[in-house]
Amino acid sequence: MADTAELSTEPARDDTVDTPAPIAPRGLRLLASLLAVTAATITAVWLLNIGGGVITEAVLGLPPRDSTVTWLVPLLKLAGQLLAAASVGCLIAAAFFVDGEKGRVRAQAYRWLRIGGWAAVVWGLISLIQIPIKLADIFASDLAMVSPEAAWSFVRDTGNGFAIALTALLAIAAGVVALNSLTVNSAAWAGVIAVVASFPMVFTGHSAAAGNHQIAVDSMLLHVTGALLWTGGLLALLLARRTAAVAANRYSRLALVAFVGVAASGVINAASRLTTVDDLVGTAYGREALAKVGALLILGGFGWWHRRATLPAIDDGRPGAFRRFAVIELILMGATFGLAVALSRTPYPAPIAEESTAQALLGFPMPAPMSALTILTDWYPQILICTAAIAGIGLYLAGVWRLRRRGDTWSIMRTLLWCGGWVLAVFVTSSGMGKYSMVLFSVHMMQHMTLNMLVPILLVLAAPITLALRALKPSKARGPREWLTAILHSKVVRAVSHPLIALTLYIFSLYLMYFTGLFEWGMRTHAGHLLMVGHFLAAGGLFFWVIIGPDPAPRRPPYPARILMFFIAVVFHTIFGLTIMQSTDVIAADWFTALGRDWGATPIEDQSAGGGIAWAFGEIPSVMVLVALVWQWSRSEEREGRRLDRVAQRAAASDTPEDDPHERYNAYLAKLAEADRKAGLRE
Repeated sequence: MADTAELSTEPARDDTVDTPAPIAPRGLRLLASLLAVTAATITAVWLLNIGGGVITEAVLGLPPRDSTVTWLVPLLKLAGQLLAAASVGCLIAAAFFVDGEKGRVRAQAYRWLRIGGWAAVVWGLISLIQIPIKLADIFASDLAMVSPEAAWSFVRDTGNGFAIALTALLAIAAGVVALNSLTVNSAAWAGVIAVVASFPMVFTGHSAAAGNHQIAVDSMLLHVTGALLWTGGLLALLLARRTAAVAANRYSRLALVAFVGVAASGVINAASRLTTVDDLVGTAYGREALAKVGALLILGGFGWWHRRATLPAIDDGRPGAFRRFAVIELILMGATFGLAVALSRTPYPAPIAEESTAQALLGFPMPAPMSALTILTDWYPQILICTAAIAGIGLYLAGVWRLRRRGDTWSIMRTLLWCGGWVLAVFVTSSGMGKYSMVLFSVHMMQHMTLNMLVPILLVLAAPITLALRALKPSKARGPREWLTAILHSKVVRAVSHPLIALTLYIFSLYLMYFTGLFEWGMRTHAGHLLMVGHFLAAGGLFFWVIIGPDPAPRRPPYPARILMFFIAVVFHTIFGLTIMQSTDVIAADWFTALGRDWGATPIEDQSAGGGIAWAFGEIPSVMVLVALVWQWSRSEEREGRRLDRVAQRAAASDTPEDDPHERYNAYLAKLAEADRKAGLRE
């Protein structure tokens, strides 16, 4: 999203926003924040004490634990999460809750940017402080014994240390961007960076250690994102000097989505660790999880009351009821954050059976020998892909319904393509194919080719951008349609949609993935696996958007160039498949050896089969692409012919034959013929 507004050293004024409400008392804003922090701290300390989340006993053979370190670990984590909520909420509010003026943020958004920016910087600094304290806690040692060399080794060599350092880096980056921003686009970038800064720690916490760690981590990513947006957005409204109706209503819609996401992901995450009723009611972890469910239900009730009573009051220019009610809600949210920190430190019930090496690596037991039945019945859902599919299909159908409701038409074939693409993506990632893709290179290659070629083709041909532009209502404010248009016209999208860049990303990332250590990293780490799957979809979607996409794009090469680009991609895919087939070295050999699979083909035989799949898979997608190109090319010629006929009709109606393109072309040919005749006479 490029900043197209003229830069200024001052934020825009708020004089064109809806009628402002009375200024909120500064004391109320400060009191709400302090009470929320107090509630979070008291709840965390109390539950850490009774739930066993703080270990003070000495470890045999090691010096006595430093009680200060023991308590600093969860309390600093709590401080970081509260600051993360403040940062994310204020930055997202600055970008999306109020409208800018010619791309520049208004006065209220500027204040949010300052608060969110400084909160992000402090969040990053606290994360840096956590590095030596976390190291001392792991080794049950005194903080004075942690040297700078040991701290650097912790960051460099361990996932936990690297995650803390990455969080610090991203949080500080978000703060720097926010504190130097005066445009709406920059505020949006700062908010996105702040949200991403909350992700690294998810991959190293309780969720990553759970037996079903893929499900636990995916659900926790959704859980954390929803909680930060929900809590941070409410805090931003309370910190605002005026509670405008536009901001409150936009927050209400965001909070509803966040509540659904937090509730659903929380249930999924708890179910991945609590397998029996005794686990739920007979352990400290289970009881704390139940308390969190109760808090969530109460907060959901607060949200319902806001939508029913306080939002109409704000619309009428009476924000006092909202502020008083929101203060109580924010205090309960703070207590819930304290509960969440205590829960993250409380030991969860250990599985009865000891995990095998394969299960520890995969997150699920080694599957039985592959068959059609196991592919169809042995499901292991990929939560993020399933969530994206549900949201994508739901929004698409909502757009089609809106068009039909106002009397417009939309192709049923495009709707079927969109739904079919997402169903196929869910199947290859969440059915038995998703499990076997982790243990068999051949199945992984089938999954890769489907996500990289077939799924993007179906989704691109469904024209989702065109549907969104037609279904979304234009707004004087920057609404969803205006944001989509701004993204399409941004410098980033214009750069990556360049045909040569799209082709390069599509082809050479394939070789980079499998002929370096990236593939094994993507198999061993869940973060790497998510990035790998996301890259398959994104690279394929970008390439086929440029080649056959009916949606508007910044760059659209002529049809002969598109056909040439597609055949170049096919050739490189063929070479890649043949190279894999003829290779005598097993790719990611350490990974497949560690799994200890004792059935099926040997790793090298399975890899050769995977190469054959990569070589032969492109036939069906190639036919689809060529048919789409020929159809679009012919339609473009027909559209151009109809356009020229309309111009000719207007020229005849206005008695200006010189404007008729056919007459101009005939005159051009006559001029050429006359020039040839004169040249012949001279000879």
